[in-house]
Amino acid sequence: MRPQPTRRTLVAGLTGLAALTAAGCSGATRTASPPSAGRGAVAAADDGRSGSRVLQILAHPDDDLYFMNPEVQQTIGANDQLVSVYLNCGETGGVNKVPGRPKPEPDLAAYAGARRQGLRQAYALMATGDPHAGWGMQALALPDGTLIEVNTLAGHTGVQLIFLGVHQHFAAGPGRRRGLPDLWADPSMVTSTLVSTGSPVRAAQKITRSRLIDVLVQLLDRYRPTLVRTLDPDPDMQVHDGAHRRHHDQAGYSDHPDHTAAALFTYAALARYKGPGDGRLHAVMAYRGYYNERWPDNLPAQLVRDKAEALNAYGGAPDSCDFPAGCGDYDVGRNRSYRTGWLQRTSLRYPTAAPQVRQGPDGRLTAFAVLAGQAVRWQQTGKGDGTWTTPEPLGGDGLLPGLSATLTEDGRWQLFAERIAALGPRAADNRREIVMTEQPRRGGPFRPWASLGTPDRTPDHGRRVGGPVVAPGADGTTWLFARNWAKGVSARQRRADGTWSDWTDLDPAEVQEGLSAVTDGKGCVHVFGSGHNTVHHWQQEHPGGRFFLRRTGLPSPADPPTALARPDGSLLLAFREAKSARPLVHRLPAGGATWQGERVGLVARGYGVLALHPVAGDVLLAAGNNDGTTSLATLGAGHAPRWQTLTGAVVGAAALATDSAGRPVLARLAPNATLTTSLVPQNRR
Repeated sequence: MRPQPTRRTLVAGLTGLAALTAAGCSGATRTASPPSAGRGAVAAADDGRSGSRVLQILAHPDDDLYFMNPEVQQTIGANDQLVSVYLNCGETGGVNKVPGRPKPEPDLAAYAGARRQGLRQAYALMATGDPHAGWGMQALALPDGTLIEVNTLAGHTGVQLIFLGVHQHFAAGPGRRRGLPDLWADPSMVTSTLVSTGSPVRAAQKITRSRLIDVLVQLLDRYRPTLVRTLDPDPDMQVHDGAHRRHHDQAGYSDHPDHTAAALFTYAALARYKGPGDGRLHAVMAYRGYYNERWPDNLPAQLVRDKAEALNAYGGAPDSCDFPAGCGDYDVGRNRSYRTGWLQRTSLRYPTAAPQVRQGPDGRLTAFAVLAGQAVRWQQTGKGDGTWTTPEPLGGDGLLPGLSATLTEDGRWQLFAERIAALGPRAADNRREIVMTEQPRRGGPFRPWASLGTPDRTPDHGRRVGGPVVAPGADGTTWLFARNWAKGVSARQRRADGTWSDWTDLDPAEVQEGLSAVTDGKGCVHVFGSGHNTVHHWQQEHPGGRFFLRRTGLPSPADPPTALARPDGSLLLAFREAKSARPLVHRLPAGGATWQGERVGLVARGYGVLALHPVAGDVLLAAGNNDGTTSLATLGAGHAPRWQTLTGAVVGAAALATDSAGRPVLARLAPNATLTTSLVPQNRR
């Protein structure tokens, strides 16, 4: 992920941060055999025993620090087991240049080793506050004989870094270099690992497409994660011109090709993952890469500083450690600036993914989410009860986060999701599609999942489709919306007789991934998406009519918006302000033409999608915090809202619902892949 000729680094405006120097790593080097099979094979240690096990699969050293943090830091702070796996060495040209010093001779092995040392410094800082903390290093033999480098933080055995060491660029002939994307696309290709300076793995190994997938499957089965994090398998379309330089994007798309390949390898391995054990399921989250530089900043200042500190430690400084390869990636850190938004933004591929929770026909709360690539359902054991059933699998096979659930007027559930329809090396064999299932009768089983296609016919364009969002229309119709390849919005209508219209594009306007759709009191459907400088709003002319794009005049949003239709016919829209991440709420009166800003006055906490829910004439607002917990505030006339925090980490976004007793309930998917619900305290004012 290292652009040339210089590395994009940190923002100059972040002043006052100490320049963190690197530390040497210590610990014996040895070759280990695989652990015995069965539960507990890896769990033994002093740390990482929260019950959540997180495995991250990255392309390069530092992908996690740029694109997954602050959630890496949150996982460490929660005492979860955390294992980060790096597919390639990130050796690029082998030049680890110190700013202000002469350019050194290329040394691929040393530069790869220095980047590993930088990661040890960053993780030690995040876990202990001391980048000099020691590490144990070992060469581990997997069941198929593949040797990998495993680093374990001393005193924090729940924190491990695993280096597979695949060449980032492999010389395949005169003037030709091949890498991870070629390995994905060519099953016949053979590359090798690079022996990095200071690594306990002393010999290069041959790597093929199938062998790399096998290695990832073995790691999944060894560590049995409840949450898997990876990069974006289907990055955005991107026009490259003077205003949007290509840098190291792949042609036509906004991300490094290694990021995309790493994610595809991850999903191929996940298709064979046996799960955490004891019948438990797992969650999967994907993170955007270079997407972040194309959209407004979304992290509050404290989280930017926290990311910067970890990257400062990763960058290190020469002669500040005893590691022979070097003391970090010297062109990173110490707050040098090449502003990209990588530091100032963190984006989920499916940012609106959250449990779908509402009362079922019998009054019990019902929740839906995607786990292990399939839809699952939880139900309260009784009305207003605090206990829930175990997750009931509803099929789907290859579903991605971002499921939408609706309840028909006659009490039948309908589910909509995006699915990996095919995951092969050729473009024609790598497809996505929108799918749905429903109950044919109230309380009955669900039908088999059916394909609704995508707005874009070619497989490569169809891969860029966003998660489905649904709203009821007039006369028993259903409207389905999805972000398309052009970053606009496309729609299909399900007519009252059950037939579907073709996909149609709404008036063009570029929006981030993450839509919100509601139906007002007159039966008109409204769709919202966050653009580069404002929130875009599509509205029906009349119930059942065509959609038109209306100007909002709203300020620049950081993250996707959340809409709520009110009983008086008005609409509420909540989103975070760009750069500050401060929550903003605007109201469109019934029949009005101008959005009115509500006086919220809440300080910025966290980032990501906000949740809105009506409660006893007021509106409840939920927001993620800097530490991964959730804060709530009540918006209503006659009082100033204030934050109240509920503990517990969230995977994706949180959701709000009302139980049969009229009490608000906060629902979250936890990192251990369980549904967590909490009654919201009533003294929120």
